[in-house]
Amino acid sequence: MLILILFSFILYYFLSVYYFETLKGNNKKRFLVLTFAVVAVIIGIRNPQSWSDTAGYYMEFMEIVKPLSETSAYDKPVNYGEMGFYYIGVICKTFSNSPTFYFIVVSALSMLFLYFGIKKYSIFPFIALYVYLGRFIGRNTIQIRSAIAIAIVIWGTVYVTKRKLWKYLLVVYIASRFHTSAYLAFPLYFMGYVNVKKWHVYVGILFALLIAIVFGGAIHEMLSESDLANEWARSYVEEDSEKAYSNSLSNPVIWYQIVILFMWTAFEKRLSLMTEHYYTIRNAYFYSTVLLIVLYQFAILAGRTSTVFATYEMLMVPLFPLLFKSNGMKNLVYFGIGVFYAGFMLSVIYKYV
Repeated sequence: MLILILFSFILYYFLSVYYFETLKGNNKKRFLVLTFAVVAVIIGIRNPQSWSDTAGYYMEFMEIVKPLSETSAYDKPVNYGEMGFYYIGVICKTFSNSPTFYFIVVSALSMLFLYFGIKKYSIFPFIALYVYLGRFIGRNTIQIRSAIAIAIVIWGTVYVTKRKLWKYLLVVYIASRFHTSAYLAFPLYFMGYVNVKKWHVYVGILFALLIAIVFGGAIHEMLSESDLANEWARSYVEEDSEKAYSNSLSNPVIWYQIVILFMWTAFEKRLSLMTEHYYTIRNAYFYSTVLLIVLYQFAILAGRTSTVFATYEMLMVPLFPLLFKSNGMKNLVYFGIGVFYAGFMLSVIYKYV
């Protein structure tokens, strides 16, 4: 099964590069819609007992959630606090008691917003989806609340670029009804008022590394004792929690994100001509990388907080092959992307399939 999934994933990628992305007009749109629909169904029909966290959502839906006719204002979820996500279950249970139907609807909702986001911002939507699935497949199979919230935030990126504050704040608020981590997206809008230059990014990352090295212990103690951190992410900051394990700055994901950020920054002149959202994306990814570095001692918390804007990788990476004029170099980069993100996916699904 694992080999079949991996083969299908890689086959989809090379079909995307050399066929799907060359389609025009309605044909490309139809294939894109079909692809997202298929992905939503495949994710939705997974065995909930085989994936961490998903078993909890399964129990919640089967034992706690009631159909709309039986729901009262006093009903509350047990395993999470966001009522927006809870009411997805209520609506699903109104029509069907099937957990498979529930998980397909949840998956379809996140894929719907992801579709609109990718379609709006990416000139290579099929490759963008490949990068997203390779890097973040665990989000849609495990962290399903944040999958919806982050997809909504990414879809609302346009309001940051176009400087429409109230619309963006509304988007973030709606996203927070599915997962409170969406509140981390608020500062992105105001970063647009700062003229962030290349050297700011480079120096900012160096400064973040120095803060992590020098003040890592103080940050660890402050978060462990913070009432807000314990309210929002208790299991990620408590000393005796298995989810609060420490990691080191040798964590390869930290350096991977730094490389992606520095490449995106170094080729500013060319990449900014390919997308009007270049600076919004750079600010978001810079913000994400700083969070990942500074919070490194809380490895899972760092990943959960930085992942909101790490998602922009799906818009960044597909443009990198265009930085090379030679077809040979472009093909080599395309090949590297295919292998690299297949490896990312393999590292996740190997645990569960």
